[in-house]
Amino acid sequence: MNALKLDGKYHNLSSIKMKISMGRLKNMTKDYMKKEDAVPSYEIPRLKIDMEQFLSGDSLVWLGHSTILGRIDGVTFIVDPMLGNRASPFNFMGPKRFEGSLTPIEELPPIDVVLITHNHYDHMDKKTLLYLKDRVSAIFVPLDNKQILTKWGIEESLVKEFDWFEDFIFDGVQFSFCPTQHFSGRSLSDRDEYLWGSWAILGSKKVYVSGDSGYENHFKLISDKYGEFDIACMECGAYNDNWSEIHMMPEESVQASVDLKSKVMLPMHWASFDLSTHAWDEPITRALEKAKELNVKTTTPMIGQVLSLYNAIEDRKWWIELEKEIA
Repeated sequence: MNALKLDGKYHNLSSIKMKISMGRLKNMTKDYMKKEDAVPSYEIPRLKIDMEQFLSGDSLVWLGHSTILGRIDGVTFIVDPMLGNRASPFNFMGPKRFEGSLTPIEELPPIDVVLITHNHYDHMDKKTLLYLKDRVSAIFVPLDNKQILTKWGIEESLVKEFDWFEDFIFDGVQFSFCPTQHFSGRSLSDRDEYLWGSWAILGSKKVYVSGDSGYENHFKLISDKYGEFDIACMECGAYNDNWSEIHMMPEESVQASVDLKSKVMLPMHWASFDLSTHAWDEPITRALEKAKELNVKTTTPMIGQVLSLYNAIEDRKWWIELEKEIA
C-alpha cells in the first residue's frame, strides 16, 4: 500500500475535514483560558537509565512524551527523539516541558537506528537530531522528510525514506513504516507536503509505536499484516473534540491497542507538554479506566525506567502517589 500524494499533498486513508469555525475557535480559546491543572504542581519524577539493565536484553524505555528508546536482538533504536525543553520552532516561546521530565541527551546509549514518525516539533527535534547525527548508524524518516534533515547538515547517506508498509531489515531486525491518520508540516505553508506514520519494530519481540493518529481502521490493517505485538506504545494525550480526527481520545487509544492485538499497552504522549485543553493527568486516568473495562494490560513506567520485554508490566501509579504525598 503506497501513500497517496496529489498536487504535492499527502492524504490519509480516510478523508478528514478538520474545519474549525470562528465560533468553535472562540470556544477553544475559552477552554484554554479556564482549564485547571494544565501542568503538574510538582516535578515529574525521572529515573536515570540503568544502562546495564537496558543493554542486557530486549528492553524498552519511555523517555517522556512520544520518545521511546528500545533494544531488540542487540539493535538499539529510538523513536521520535525529542529531548528539548520546548515543542516549538523557538527556544523562548511555545509549549514548555514539564519540570523534571527531561532526560539529558548525554544519558543515551549508542544508537543504531533513529525512527521518526512525522515532522511536528514535538516529534522531530532539530537540536536532538543534530546531536545524534554523528552517533547513529541510520535515520529512518517518512517520505519527503530527508530534505529537511539534509538542510540541517545531516549526511544524506545516513537518512532513508519510507512509504507506508515499506520494510527494511537492519542487523536482523525488521523496521516497518505503517499508516496513521494525521498530518505534517513545520510552518503555515507546508502542510501535508511530507508523509507521516508509525513504526513496527519486529524481531524476537514485536513493538509498535503509534506516533500521532486519529482512530481508524489502519490499526487493524497493521495487525493483519504483522500479527500481534508484545507491546504497543500508544498516543494518549493532546486530544480535543475539535481535532478528534487526528488525535485519539484516551478510550480510542486503548481500543487501538486491542485492534493491534497487543499484549501490553504503554500510554505515551502525556506527562511532558501542555498541548490541549485537558488536565495534564486526565489522559492516563481515562485510558486506565477504559483499559480496565476492556481487560487490556497496561504498563505505566516512570520516565527513564527500563522495562524488560519479557515482563513489560509496571503498574505503579507514580503520579497518584506523588499527589498523595503533597496533599
